[in-house]
Amino acid sequence: MLIDIHLHSSRHSACSLAEPAELVRAAAAKGLQGAVLTEHHYLWPKEELDKLRREAEVGPNFLLLAGQEVETEIGHLLVFGAGRSIRRRRPLSELRKTFPEAALVWAHPFRGRKPEPEELINPDLDAVEILNTNHSAKEHYRALEIWHRLRFTAVAGSDAHEPRLAGVFPTSFDHPIKSVRELAGEIRAGRCRPFLKEIPRAGGNTVVTAISLGAKGEDEYRQRLILRRMTGRKKWQTAAGALEVVSALLERGFGEGRYRVPKIVEVDEEERIIIEEGQRGKLLFDLLPSVSRQVGARYFRMAARWLGRLHRERIRVGEEERTRKKEENKFESYRERFEDARHPARQRFRKLLEWTAAREEELFRRSGENFVQVHGDYHPKNIIIGQDRMQDIATLFISVIDFDKSLLFDPAFDVGAFLAQFRYQFRHHPRVREYCREEDFLNVYLGKRRKPGDDFAERVRLFRVRANLSIANYLLKVGRGRSSDLENILAEAEALIDRSGHTSFV
Repeated sequence: MLIDIHLHSSRHSACSLAEPAELVRAAAAKGLQGAVLTEHHYLWPKEELDKLRREAEVGPNFLLLAGQEVETEIGHLLVFGAGRSIRRRRPLSELRKTFPEAALVWAHPFRGRKPEPEELINPDLDAVEILNTNHSAKEHYRALEIWHRLRFTAVAGSDAHEPRLAGVFPTSFDHPIKSVRELAGEIRAGRCRPFLKEIPRAGGNTVVTAISLGAKGEDEYRQRLILRRMTGRKKWQTAAGALEVVSALLERGFGEGRYRVPKIVEVDEEERIIIEEGQRGKLLFDLLPSVSRQVGARYFRMAARWLGRLHRERIRVGEEERTRKKEENKFESYRERFEDARHPARQRFRKLLEWTAAREEELFRRSGENFVQVHGDYHPKNIIIGQDRMQDIATLFISVIDFDKSLLFDPAFDVGAFLAQFRYQFRHHPRVREYCREEDFLNVYLGKRRKPGDDFAERVRLFRVRANLSIANYLLKVGRGRSSDLENILAEAEALIDRSGHTSFV
Protein backbone atom coordinates (compact mmCIF):
# COMPACT_ATOMS: atom_id res chain seq x y z
CA MET A 1 0.00 0.00 0.00
CA LEU A 2 1.04 3.58 -0.69
CA ILE A 3 0.18 5.90 2.19
CA ASP A 4 1.10 9.50 2.91
CA ILE A 5 1.79 9.34 6.65
CA HIS A 6 2.50 13.05 7.24
CA LEU A 7 -0.25 15.61 6.54
CA HIS A 8 -1.32 18.81 8.30
CA SER A 9 -4.74 20.43 7.90
CA SER A 10 -5.78 23.99 8.69
CA ARG A 11 -8.49 22.66 11.00
CA HIS A 12 -6.08 21.54 13.72
CA SER A 13 -2.63 22.85 12.66
CA ALA A 14 -2.24 26.63 12.67
CA CYS A 15 0.72 26.36 10.26
CA SER A 16 -1.36 24.72 7.50
CA LEU A 17 -3.27 26.39 4.68
CA ALA A 18 -5.11 23.24 3.58
CA GLU A 19 -8.68 22.26 4.30
CA PRO A 20 -8.63 18.60 5.44
CA ALA A 21 -10.97 17.38 2.69
CA GLU A 22 -8.75 18.98 0.05
CA LEU A 23 -5.69 17.23 1.48
CA VAL A 24 -7.38 13.84 1.40
CA ARG A 25 -8.72 14.27 -2.12
CA ALA A 26 -5.28 15.39 -3.34
CA ALA A 27 -3.60 12.32 -1.83
CA ALA A 28 -6.18 10.05 -3.45
CA ALA A 29 -5.66 11.79 -6.81
CA LYS A 30 -1.97 10.83 -6.62
CA GLY A 31 -3.03 7.18 -6.72
CA LEU A 32 -2.40 6.52 -3.02
CA GLN A 33 -4.42 4.04 -1.00
CA GLY A 34 -4.38 6.00 2.25
CA ALA A 35 -3.51 9.15 4.17
CA VAL A 36 -2.67 9.90 7.80
CA LEU A 37 -3.40 13.28 9.36
CA THR A 38 -0.60 14.20 11.77
CA GLU A 39 -1.59 17.45 13.44
CA HIS A 40 0.66 19.11 15.99
CA HIS A 41 -0.18 17.69 19.43
CA TYR A 42 -3.70 16.71 18.34
CA LEU A 43 -5.23 13.33 17.49
CA TRP A 44 -8.35 13.29 15.33
CA PRO A 45 -11.12 11.25 17.02
CA LYS A 46 -12.76 8.50 15.00
CA GLU A 47 -16.07 10.36 14.67
CA GLU A 48 -14.34 13.37 13.15
CA LEU A 49 -12.42 11.16 10.72
CA ASP A 50 -15.64 9.44 9.63
CA LYS A 51 -17.19 12.83 8.91
CA LEU A 52 -14.09 13.90 6.98
CA ARG A 53 -14.30 10.79 4.81
CA ARG A 54 -17.81 11.81 3.77
CA GLU A 55 -16.67 15.38 3.08
CA ALA A 56 -13.74 14.21 0.95
CA GLU A 57 -15.87 11.62 -0.90
CA VAL A 58 -13.02 9.15 -1.16
CA GLY A 59 -15.04 6.00 -0.51
CA PRO A 60 -14.66 3.19 2.04
CA ASN A 61 -11.58 1.60 0.45
CA PHE A 62 -9.38 4.63 1.01
CA LEU A 63 -7.55 4.31 4.34
CA LEU A 64 -7.96 7.43 6.46
CA LEU A 65 -6.13 7.48 9.79
CA ALA A 66 -4.79 9.90 12.37
CA GLY A 67 -1.45 10.22 14.11
CA GLN A 68 0.16 13.33 15.55
CA GLU A 69 3.38 15.31 15.44
CA VAL A 70 4.92 15.86 18.85
CA GLU A 71 7.82 18.06 19.92
CA THR A 72 10.71 16.33 21.73
CA GLU A 73 14.30 17.10 22.68
CA ILE A 74 15.54 15.65 19.35
CA GLY A 75 13.03 17.58 17.26
CA HIS A 76 9.62 16.64 15.91
CA LEU A 77 8.33 13.09 16.20
CA LEU A 78 5.48 11.42 14.33
CA VAL A 79 3.53 9.26 16.76
CA PHE A 80 1.18 6.55 15.46
CA GLY A 81 -1.00 4.58 17.86
CA ALA A 82 -0.79 6.64 21.04
CA GLY A 83 -4.58 6.57 21.48
CA ARG A 84 -4.87 10.14 22.79
CA SER A 85 -3.59 13.62 22.06
CA ILE A 86 -0.19 14.48 23.51
CA ARG A 87 -0.69 18.10 24.44
CA ARG A 88 2.84 19.22 25.25
CA ARG A 89 6.50 18.60 24.58
CA ARG A 90 7.74 15.24 25.90
CA PRO A 91 11.14 13.52 26.00
CA LEU A 92 11.58 10.71 23.49
CA SER A 93 12.33 8.17 26.23
CA GLU A 94 9.12 9.10 28.05
CA LEU A 95 7.04 8.65 24.89
CA ARG A 96 8.65 5.27 24.32
CA LYS A 97 7.84 4.16 27.85
CA THR A 98 4.31 5.61 27.92
CA PHE A 99 3.27 4.26 24.51
CA PRO A 100 5.19 1.00 24.03
CA GLU A 101 2.94 -0.18 21.16
CA ALA A 102 3.06 3.09 19.25
CA ALA A 103 5.38 3.74 16.30
CA LEU A 104 7.75 6.67 16.85
CA VAL A 105 9.17 8.22 13.67
CA TRP A 106 11.73 11.01 13.63
CA ALA A 107 10.30 13.71 11.33
CA HIS A 108 12.50 15.56 8.79
CA PRO A 109 15.78 15.14 10.74
CA PHE A 110 17.87 16.08 7.69
CA ARG A 111 16.26 19.50 7.34
CA GLY A 112 19.13 21.94 7.77
CA ARG A 113 21.38 19.45 9.54
CA LYS A 114 23.23 16.16 9.28
CA PRO A 115 22.21 13.77 12.09
CA GLU A 116 24.86 11.64 13.74
CA PRO A 117 24.68 7.87 13.15
CA GLU A 118 23.95 7.15 16.81
CA GLU A 119 20.96 9.49 16.65
CA LEU A 120 19.50 7.70 13.65
CA ILE A 121 19.82 4.23 15.15
CA ASN A 122 18.48 5.23 18.56
CA PRO A 123 16.59 2.15 19.84
CA ASP A 124 13.72 4.36 21.04
CA LEU A 125 13.01 5.26 17.41
CA ASP A 126 11.10 2.92 15.10
CA ALA A 127 11.84 4.74 11.85
CA VAL A 128 13.33 7.90 10.33
CA GLU A 129 11.66 10.11 7.73
CA ILE A 130 14.23 10.61 4.95
CA LEU A 131 12.03 12.14 2.22
CA ASN A 132 10.09 15.29 3.03
CA THR A 133 9.01 18.31 1.00
CA ASN A 134 10.97 20.49 3.43
CA HIS A 135 14.24 18.74 2.60
CA SER A 136 16.43 20.19 -0.15
CA ALA A 137 17.65 18.01 -3.01
CA LYS A 138 21.05 17.79 -1.36
CA GLU A 139 19.45 16.79 1.94
CA HIS A 140 17.50 14.06 0.15
CA TYR A 141 20.72 12.78 -1.38
CA ARG A 142 22.48 12.80 1.98
CA ALA A 143 19.55 11.05 3.66
CA LEU A 144 19.47 8.31 1.01
CA GLU A 145 23.22 7.79 1.24
CA ILE A 146 23.17 7.47 5.05
CA TRP A 147 20.09 5.20 4.97
CA HIS A 148 21.84 2.81 2.59
CA ARG A 149 24.89 2.76 4.83
CA LEU A 150 23.22 2.38 8.25
CA ARG A 151 20.15 0.40 7.07
CA PHE A 152 17.69 1.73 9.62
CA THR A 153 13.95 1.64 8.91
CA ALA A 154 13.08 4.63 6.74
CA VAL A 155 9.81 6.23 5.67
CA ALA A 156 8.72 9.19 3.55
CA GLY A 157 6.16 11.89 4.28
CA SER A 158 4.93 14.84 2.30
CA ASP A 159 4.59 17.04 5.40
CA ALA A 160 1.95 18.78 3.30
CA HIS A 161 0.59 22.09 4.49
CA GLU A 162 -1.19 22.77 1.18
CA PRO A 163 -3.13 20.44 -1.12
CA ARG A 164 -0.67 20.35 -4.02
CA LEU A 165 1.96 18.67 -1.82
CA ALA A 166 -0.30 15.96 -0.44
CA GLY A 167 0.83 12.53 -1.55
CA VAL A 168 4.10 13.73 -3.05
CA PHE A 169 6.24 11.53 -0.79
CA PRO A 170 4.28 8.42 0.26
CA THR A 171 5.54 5.42 2.19
CA SER A 172 5.21 1.96 0.68
CA PHE A 173 3.93 -0.77 3.03
CA ASP A 174 4.44 -4.45 2.29
CA HIS A 175 1.05 -5.60 3.59
CA PRO A 176 -2.51 -4.22 3.63
CA ILE A 177 -3.35 -1.97 6.56
CA LYS A 178 -6.79 -1.36 8.05
CA SER A 179 -6.10 0.48 11.30
CA VAL A 180 -3.59 2.76 12.99
CA ARG A 181 -2.59 -0.17 15.19
CA GLU A 182 -1.64 -2.17 12.11
CA LEU A 183 0.15 0.87 10.67
CA ALA A 184 2.22 1.20 13.84
CA GLY A 185 2.97 -2.52 13.82
CA GLU A 186 4.24 -2.48 10.24
CA ILE A 187 6.50 0.49 10.92
CA ARG A 188 7.88 -1.09 14.08
CA ALA A 189 8.53 -4.33 12.18
CA GLY A 190 10.34 -2.46 9.42
CA ARG A 191 7.96 -3.62 6.70
CA CYS A 192 7.89 -0.25 4.96
CA ARG A 193 10.12 2.04 2.94
CA PRO A 194 10.07 5.36 1.07
CA PHE A 195 8.46 5.15 -2.36
CA LEU A 196 11.20 5.93 -4.87
CA LYS A 197 13.19 4.57 -7.77
CA GLU A 198 16.95 4.79 -7.51
CA ILE A 199 19.29 3.72 -10.31
CA PRO A 200 23.00 4.07 -9.51
CA ARG A 201 25.57 4.06 -12.28
CA ALA A 202 29.32 4.34 -11.89
CA GLY A 203 31.95 5.19 -14.45
CA GLY A 204 35.54 6.31 -13.98
CA ASN A 205 35.72 8.93 -11.26
CA THR A 206 32.03 9.78 -11.34
CA VAL A 207 29.10 8.13 -9.55
CA VAL A 208 25.77 9.00 -11.16
CA THR A 209 22.45 8.24 -9.49
CA ALA A 210 19.09 8.79 -11.17
CA ILE A 211 16.32 9.15 -8.60
CA SER A 212 12.57 9.43 -9.02
CA LEU A 213 10.98 10.46 -5.75
CA GLY A 214 7.41 9.94 -4.67
CA ALA A 215 4.21 9.29 -6.56
CA LYS A 216 2.80 10.95 -9.65
CA GLY A 217 -0.86 11.70 -9.99
CA GLU A 218 -3.07 13.26 -12.58
CA ASP A 219 -0.82 16.34 -12.68
CA GLU A 220 2.12 13.98 -13.41
CA TYR A 221 4.30 15.83 -10.87
CA ARG A 222 7.17 13.71 -9.66
CA GLN A 223 10.53 14.93 -8.52
CA ARG A 224 13.35 13.54 -10.62
CA LEU A 225 16.97 14.16 -9.77
CA ILE A 226 20.28 13.28 -11.38
CA LEU A 227 23.02 13.28 -8.76
CA ARG A 228 26.62 13.28 -9.90
CA ARG A 229 29.44 12.87 -7.43
CA MET A 230 32.99 13.28 -8.68
CA THR A 231 35.63 11.40 -6.69
CA GLY A 232 38.59 12.85 -8.60
CA ARG A 233 39.74 16.48 -8.71
CA LYS A 234 40.29 16.47 -12.49
CA LYS A 235 36.82 15.09 -13.11
CA TRP A 236 35.35 17.78 -10.86
CA GLN A 237 37.15 20.47 -12.85
CA THR A 238 35.68 19.07 -16.06
CA ALA A 239 32.21 18.95 -14.51
CA ALA A 240 32.59 22.52 -13.25
CA GLY A 241 33.41 23.66 -16.78
CA ALA A 242 30.34 21.88 -18.14
CA LEU A 243 28.28 23.49 -15.38
CA GLU A 244 29.42 26.92 -16.54
CA VAL A 245 28.17 26.18 -20.06
CA VAL A 246 24.82 24.86 -18.82
CA SER A 247 24.40 27.89 -16.53
CA ALA A 248 25.00 30.22 -19.48
CA LEU A 249 22.33 28.39 -21.49
CA LEU A 250 19.86 28.54 -18.62
CA GLU A 251 20.41 32.30 -18.45
CA ARG A 252 19.50 32.44 -22.15
CA GLY A 253 16.17 30.68 -21.73
CA PHE A 254 17.08 27.01 -22.12
CA GLY A 255 15.41 26.14 -18.81
CA GLU A 256 11.85 26.39 -20.14
CA GLY A 257 9.98 25.99 -23.38
CA ARG A 258 10.67 23.61 -26.23
CA TYR A 259 14.49 23.74 -26.26
CA ARG A 260 16.12 22.95 -22.93
CA VAL A 261 18.99 21.75 -20.82
CA PRO A 262 18.46 20.22 -17.35
CA LYS A 263 18.12 22.77 -14.59
CA ILE A 264 20.82 22.87 -11.93
CA VAL A 265 19.24 22.12 -8.56
CA GLU A 266 22.27 22.29 -6.31
CA VAL A 267 26.07 22.39 -6.42
CA ASP A 268 28.34 21.44 -3.53
CA GLU A 269 31.96 22.12 -4.40
CA GLU A 270 33.24 20.83 -1.06
CA GLU A 271 31.65 17.40 -1.55
CA ARG A 272 31.98 17.57 -5.36
CA ILE A 273 28.29 17.01 -5.92
CA ILE A 274 26.13 18.37 -8.74
CA ILE A 275 22.38 17.76 -8.60
CA GLU A 276 20.41 18.32 -11.80
CA GLU A 277 16.74 18.17 -12.56
CA GLY A 278 15.87 14.82 -14.13
CA GLN A 279 14.04 15.06 -17.45
CA ARG A 280 10.86 13.13 -18.13
CA GLY A 281 11.29 11.60 -21.55
CA LYS A 282 13.25 9.13 -23.66
CA LEU A 283 16.49 9.27 -25.56
CA LEU A 284 16.18 10.12 -29.24
CA PHE A 285 18.21 6.96 -29.91
CA ASP A 286 15.53 4.80 -28.27
CA LEU A 287 12.56 6.63 -29.78
CA LEU A 288 13.33 6.78 -33.48
CA PRO A 289 13.06 3.03 -34.23
CA SER A 290 9.67 2.80 -32.50
CA VAL A 291 7.73 5.85 -33.70
CA SER A 292 6.07 6.64 -37.01
CA ARG A 293 8.01 8.21 -39.87
CA GLN A 294 6.20 11.51 -39.40
CA VAL A 295 6.86 11.68 -35.65
CA GLY A 296 10.45 10.52 -36.03
CA ALA A 297 11.18 13.13 -38.69
CA ARG A 298 9.76 15.79 -36.38
CA TYR A 299 12.06 14.73 -33.54
CA PHE A 300 15.01 14.70 -35.95
CA ARG A 301 14.29 18.27 -37.04
CA MET A 302 13.95 19.34 -33.40
CA ALA A 303 17.48 18.05 -32.79
CA ALA A 304 18.73 20.22 -35.65
CA ARG A 305 16.90 23.29 -34.33
CA TRP A 306 18.27 22.80 -30.81
CA LEU A 307 21.81 22.70 -32.16
CA GLY A 308 21.24 25.75 -34.34
CA ARG A 309 19.93 27.67 -31.36
CA LEU A 310 22.95 26.67 -29.26
CA HIS A 311 25.40 27.96 -31.85
CA ARG A 312 23.46 31.17 -32.52
CA GLU A 313 23.86 32.11 -28.85
CA ARG A 314 27.59 32.37 -29.55
CA ILE A 315 28.55 31.49 -25.98
CA ARG A 316 32.30 31.56 -25.36
CA VAL A 317 33.16 29.86 -22.07
CA GLY A 318 36.18 27.77 -22.99
CA GLU A 319 39.55 28.78 -24.45
CA GLU A 320 40.83 28.23 -27.98
CA GLU A 321 44.24 27.04 -26.80
CA ARG A 322 42.64 24.55 -24.44
CA THR A 323 40.68 23.09 -27.35
CA ARG A 324 43.84 22.82 -29.45
CA LYS A 325 45.63 21.00 -26.65
CA LYS A 326 42.75 18.61 -26.02
CA GLU A 327 42.55 17.72 -29.71
CA GLU A 328 46.31 17.11 -29.85
CA ASN A 329 46.12 14.84 -26.81
CA LYS A 330 43.14 12.91 -28.20
CA PHE A 331 44.79 12.34 -31.56
CA GLU A 332 47.94 11.11 -29.85
CA SER A 333 45.96 8.69 -27.66
CA TYR A 334 44.10 7.40 -30.74
CA ARG A 335 47.37 6.84 -32.60
CA GLU A 336 48.97 5.05 -29.64
CA ARG A 337 46.00 2.72 -29.27
CA PHE A 338 46.19 1.58 -32.90
CA GLU A 339 49.98 1.28 -32.80
CA ASP A 340 50.03 -0.63 -29.50
CA ALA A 341 47.39 -3.03 -30.83
CA ARG A 342 49.42 -3.46 -34.04
CA HIS A 343 46.13 -3.17 -35.85
CA PRO A 344 46.27 -4.14 -39.56
CA ALA A 345 44.66 -0.82 -40.48
CA ARG A 346 47.00 1.32 -38.39
CA GLN A 347 48.69 2.83 -41.46
CA ARG A 348 45.33 3.86 -42.91
CA PHE A 349 44.26 5.20 -39.55
CA ARG A 350 47.45 7.24 -39.18
CA LYS A 351 46.95 8.87 -42.59
CA LEU A 352 43.37 9.79 -41.71
CA LEU A 353 44.57 11.18 -38.39
CA GLU A 354 47.31 13.28 -39.99
CA TRP A 355 44.90 14.65 -42.60
CA THR A 356 42.39 15.63 -39.92
CA ALA A 357 44.97 17.16 -37.58
CA ALA A 358 46.46 19.28 -40.35
CA ARG A 359 43.11 20.76 -41.31
CA GLU A 360 42.13 21.39 -37.74
CA GLU A 361 45.41 23.25 -37.29
CA GLU A 362 44.48 25.50 -40.22
CA LEU A 363 41.22 26.32 -38.45
CA PHE A 364 43.06 27.18 -35.25
CA ARG A 365 45.43 29.50 -37.14
CA ARG A 366 42.85 31.41 -39.15
CA SER A 367 39.32 31.03 -37.80
CA GLY A 368 39.46 31.27 -34.02
CA GLU A 369 37.33 34.39 -33.91
CA ASN A 370 34.45 32.39 -35.41
CA PHE A 371 34.58 29.70 -32.74
CA VAL A 372 31.63 29.25 -30.38
CA GLN A 373 30.89 26.95 -27.50
CA VAL A 374 30.00 23.58 -29.00
CA HIS A 375 28.40 20.67 -27.18
CA GLY A 376 31.31 18.42 -28.06
CA ASP A 377 29.39 15.13 -27.96
CA TYR A 378 26.11 15.84 -29.75
CA HIS A 379 24.39 12.61 -30.76
CA PRO A 380 21.05 10.79 -30.24
CA LYS A 381 22.11 9.20 -26.94
CA ASN A 382 22.57 12.65 -25.39
CA ILE A 383 19.23 14.02 -26.61
CA ILE A 384 15.99 13.60 -24.64
CA ILE A 385 12.52 14.03 -26.14
CA GLY A 386 9.75 14.49 -23.60
CA GLN A 387 6.42 16.07 -22.77
CA ASP A 388 5.55 17.88 -19.56
CA ARG A 389 2.01 16.50 -19.81
CA MET A 390 1.71 13.22 -21.64
CA GLN A 391 -1.70 14.01 -23.11
CA ASP A 392 -0.72 17.47 -24.39
CA ILE A 393 1.50 17.56 -27.49
CA ALA A 394 1.90 21.32 -26.98
CA THR A 395 4.19 20.52 -24.02
CA LEU A 396 6.66 18.58 -26.22
CA PHE A 397 10.30 19.51 -25.55
CA ILE A 398 13.84 18.51 -26.42
CA SER A 399 16.57 18.58 -23.79
CA VAL A 400 20.28 17.90 -24.22
CA ILE A 401 22.53 16.43 -21.55
CA ASP A 402 26.23 15.70 -20.92
CA PHE A 403 28.26 18.86 -21.59
CA ASP A 404 31.46 17.43 -20.14
CA LYS A 405 33.13 17.51 -23.58
CA SER A 406 32.02 21.03 -24.46
CA LEU A 407 34.67 23.06 -26.31
CA LEU A 408 35.23 26.46 -27.84
CA PHE A 409 35.43 25.38 -31.46
CA ASP A 410 34.03 25.60 -34.97
CA PRO A 411 30.22 25.03 -34.93
CA ALA A 412 30.66 22.56 -37.78
CA PHE A 413 32.24 20.25 -35.17
CA ASP A 414 28.83 19.45 -33.64
CA VAL A 415 27.12 19.14 -37.02
CA GLY A 416 29.69 16.74 -38.45
CA ALA A 417 29.84 14.72 -35.22
CA PHE A 418 26.05 14.36 -35.11
CA LEU A 419 25.78 13.20 -38.72
CA ALA A 420 28.60 10.68 -38.29
CA GLN A 421 27.29 9.34 -34.97
CA PHE A 422 23.74 9.20 -36.30
CA ARG A 423 24.85 7.14 -39.28
CA TYR A 424 26.80 4.76 -37.05
CA GLN A 425 24.22 4.42 -34.26
CA PHE A 426 21.43 3.64 -36.74
CA ARG A 427 23.50 1.47 -39.08
CA HIS A 428 21.08 -1.41 -38.44
CA HIS A 429 17.97 0.75 -38.89
CA PRO A 430 17.72 1.64 -42.59
CA ARG A 431 14.11 2.75 -42.14
CA VAL A 432 15.21 5.45 -39.68
CA ARG A 433 18.00 6.67 -41.94
CA GLU A 434 15.56 6.80 -44.83
CA TYR A 435 13.27 9.38 -43.27
CA CYS A 436 15.90 11.13 -41.12
CA ARG A 437 17.86 12.55 -44.02
CA GLU A 438 21.13 14.39 -43.60
CA GLU A 439 20.13 17.19 -45.97
CA ASP A 440 17.01 17.83 -43.89
CA PHE A 441 19.12 18.14 -40.73
CA LEU A 442 21.46 20.62 -42.43
CA ASN A 443 18.64 22.70 -43.90
CA VAL A 444 16.82 22.94 -40.56
CA TYR A 445 20.06 23.65 -38.68
CA LEU A 446 20.96 26.47 -41.03
CA GLY A 447 17.46 27.92 -41.07
CA LYS A 448 17.61 31.30 -42.75
CA ARG A 449 21.40 31.41 -42.51
CA ARG A 450 22.05 30.20 -46.04
CA LYS A 451 25.65 31.50 -45.95
CA PRO A 452 27.33 30.25 -42.76
CA GLY A 453 30.59 30.38 -44.71
CA ASP A 454 31.40 29.29 -48.23
CA ASP A 455 33.31 26.32 -46.89
CA PHE A 456 30.76 25.17 -44.31
CA ALA A 457 30.02 21.90 -46.12
CA GLU A 458 33.74 21.14 -46.26
CA ARG A 459 34.15 21.84 -42.55
CA VAL A 460 31.23 19.54 -41.76
CA ARG A 461 32.95 16.86 -43.85
CA LEU A 462 36.16 17.39 -41.89
CA PHE A 463 34.41 16.85 -38.59
CA ARG A 464 32.57 13.81 -39.89
CA VAL A 465 35.98 12.30 -40.53
CA ARG A 466 37.03 13.45 -37.06
CA ALA A 467 34.00 11.73 -35.51
CA ASN A 468 34.71 8.53 -37.44
CA LEU A 469 38.20 8.45 -35.95
CA SER A 470 36.65 8.74 -32.50
CA ILE A 471 34.23 5.88 -33.25
CA ALA A 472 37.07 3.71 -34.58
CA ASN A 473 39.09 4.38 -31.43
CA TYR A 474 36.08 3.40 -29.31
CA LEU A 475 35.60 0.14 -31.22
CA LEU A 476 39.23 -0.80 -30.70
CA LYS A 477 39.04 0.17 -27.04
CA VAL A 478 36.07 -2.14 -26.36
CA GLY A 479 37.58 -5.12 -28.16
CA ARG A 480 35.88 -4.76 -31.54
CA GLY A 481 38.99 -3.84 -33.46
CA ARG A 482 38.53 -6.64 -36.00
CA SER A 483 34.84 -5.98 -36.57
CA SER A 484 33.32 -5.06 -39.90
CA ASP A 485 32.01 -1.91 -38.23
CA LEU A 486 35.52 -0.57 -37.79
CA GLU A 487 36.42 -1.35 -41.40
CA ASN A 488 33.27 0.42 -42.59
CA ILE A 489 34.04 3.46 -40.43
CA LEU A 490 37.54 3.80 -41.89
CA ALA A 491 36.30 3.28 -45.45
CA GLU A 492 33.65 5.93 -44.98
CA ALA A 493 36.23 8.41 -43.66
CA GLU A 494 38.44 7.76 -46.68
CA ALA A 495 35.48 8.30 -49.01
CA LEU A 496 34.69 11.61 -47.31
CA ILE A 497 38.25 12.80 -47.91
CA ASP A 498 38.10 11.73 -51.56
CA ARG A 499 34.88 13.71 -51.98
CA SER A 500 36.55 16.78 -50.50
CA GLY A 501 39.25 16.75 -53.14
CA HIS A 502 41.74 17.47 -50.36
CA THR A 503 40.76 21.13 -50.49
CA SER A 504 41.64 23.60 -47.81
CA PHE A 505 38.95 24.10 -45.21
CA VAL A 506 39.64 27.75 -44.46
